[in-house]
Amino acid sequence: MTITAITERKPAPTTANPATIPTDRLAAVLAAFNAANLASSYIERGNFTAARHKLVQALESVNQL
Repeated sequence: MTITAITERKPAPTTANPATIPTDRLAAVLAAFNAANLASSYIERGNFTAARHKLVQALESVNQL
């Protein structure tokens, strides 16, 4: 019985995927997403004042990008 030596493994190539969100901007993206979802929820309930407030917050987060 012969035992073959395991060759040295190379790590997978790390190429930047343009579809990914850079980690330094992730907080602003998540804040905008959260505020937009809350605004949608407020609109469904008829609370347009709160929805407007959350949409303003979402736009401020988008402007940080």
